[in-house]
Amino acid sequence: MKVVITRPRERASYFAKLLEDNGFEPILIPTLELVYKKDVKIDVDKYDWILFTSPSGVKGLYDIIDDKEKEKVKNKKIGAIGIKTAKAFEKYFGKYPDVVPKEYTAEGLLEELRKMINGDERFLIPTTPSTRDVLKNNLNADLFFVYTSEEPKDIKEKVEKLKEIIKEESKKNKRIILTFTSGLTARNFFKNADNELKELLKNQYIVAIGPVTKKEINKFGFNALTPKEYTIEGMLEVIKNLK
Repeated sequence: MKVVITRPRERASYFAKLLEDNGFEPILIPTLELVYKKDVKIDVDKYDWILFTSPSGVKGLYDIIDDKEKEKVKNKKIGAIGIKTAKAFEKYFGKYPDVVPKEYTAEGLLEELRKMINGDERFLIPTTPSTRDVLKNNLNADLFFVYTSEEPKDIKEKVEKLKEIIKEESKKNKRIILTFTSGLTARNFFKNADNELKELLKNQYIVAIGPVTKKEINKFGFNALTPKEYTIEGMLEVIKNLK
């Protein structure tokens, strides 16, 4: 069974390997390209907390700051949106975050933080300009753009080719599974899909990593299955059940 991965190419290999190990055929159609910033300065001394909403935010901050600033980061209170982001922070900075919510969403992280903070604490959020505003709007927080999420130049070409793949699978009475790991991956995919492809997709499976991504997919008239745990591994369990 073929499974389409729409996440950025540099973050797709792990998911692809999991799928292959479980008898699926991954098809990479990246709808995002991550471009990391360089030569951007930030004073971490001004902040009490640093919050991460993706592993890319962790990597982006780590690559920008010097060794002295990295040591300062370790002494800050750290929040991570989910287990993957928490493990990325531990990998790069050698410390596990102080707060990781049970529900891996910005809303879940905000709920946990409200149990711990006072009104005077300041937050730094290393992220991308396309980030959601949930944390920014509810905390005394500054966004620090350490990477951008851009559309790959070949996205239309790859999305167009997907139509032929679906048609070939349909001849064999098979469906494909389309996966999305963020609202932006879904948005970029569907805005590059023509009406013929959207019609073909009505008979395929769609799996979203969590409710926020599912909500974005709903805007385009499609529904998606979501895992109990909002991770790649959780998505794999849903996919295995479809097989």
